[in-house]
Amino acid sequence: MSELAVPQLGEGLREVRIVEILRRAGDAVKRGEPLYVVETDKSTVELEAPADAVIERWTVSPGDVVAVGAVVAQLARPADAAASPPAPAAAVPVPPRTRAHARTLGIDDAMLARIPAAGSKLLPADIDAWLARPTPGAAPAGADEAVSADQRRLVYRLRRSAELVIPGTIALDLRWSALARRPAADPAAKPSPVQALAHAAACVAARLPRMRSTMTGDERMRTWPSINVGIALARPGDELVTAVVRAADTLDISGFVREARRRMREALRSGDQAGEDTQLLVSHLGAEGIVDAVPVLVAPANTILVLGAPRADGLARLVCTFDHRLHNGAGAATFVAGVRRALEGD
Repeated sequence: MSELAVPQLGEGLREVRIVEILRRAGDAVKRGEPLYVVETDKSTVELEAPADAVIERWTVSPGDVVAVGAVVAQLARPADAAASPPAPAAAVPVPPRTRAHARTLGIDDAMLARIPAAGSKLLPADIDAWLARPTPGAAPAGADEAVSADQRRLVYRLRRSAELVIPGTIALDLRWSALARRPAADPAAKPSPVQALAHAAACVAARLPRMRSTMTGDERMRTWPSINVGIALARPGDELVTAVVRAADTLDISGFVREARRRMREALRSGDQAGEDTQLLVSHLGAEGIVDAVPVLVAPANTILVLGAPRADGLARLVCTFDHRLHNGAGAATFVAGVRRALEGD
């Protein structure tokens, strides 16, 4: 039997976070096959089997933070494993995408093993159904209760964003009438103010490569071909979800409004749609009369715009929080000023 330890991945690196375990106890693996995923302060890395082996047991779980050099698994040579009974297999297979979904909800492997599957393998929908199950009896006053799946997902993203993002915030005023009168070729697709803002922002962002990018580490970024815009929505119980209009910059205003309405209905019904390629977020709390705010940027988005309610002077505040790892103040100001010019027609 041998031990599998976290290798040294970079000068000065002392610890890593276990992101995902890709193979189960009892699995036979070949040299070079990916076994588990770790996250450092710079990137996410798949670590491979150093030799042909059988995994006897894992000594870590997703979410654990361990030191470089720490043992994460016990391995046996294939011949040794054949002489001993294999480790019991899981009742149903758990695909990597299901484990990733569970991780965003704060569900560990022990809890995951208790979730029933509707089919031959455990799917993200099974986790959502299990979390949404009614709890027998009313909770006594003052007792703890689980928050919703969407809120747990948001908390995970907010905590991760707080560790990664270096935020900067700027603001300017624009004429509310420019939002309210935004024209559409199809009268049935007249945009709301937030839809008008989101479409104008997408069109301006498309011309700025940094606005089409997301950070994949402190030293690397990925530039996408189009802008995917997330529109923040409130669900009952103060739940927050995001509807995403993909390739928003390729749509005219009428097409954008129709697609936004469809995606918003889906998000309110089925949950959050934000993904790794959602670069821009838009929010509006004007229905409650909120005229100003300091928005929190949720990675991997690089920018969020918050539109305030119209004031008595006919202006509305547009606040932009951006990821300073990707944008500097001048670049962010160019974007926000461009959005105002696109809306006001100057």
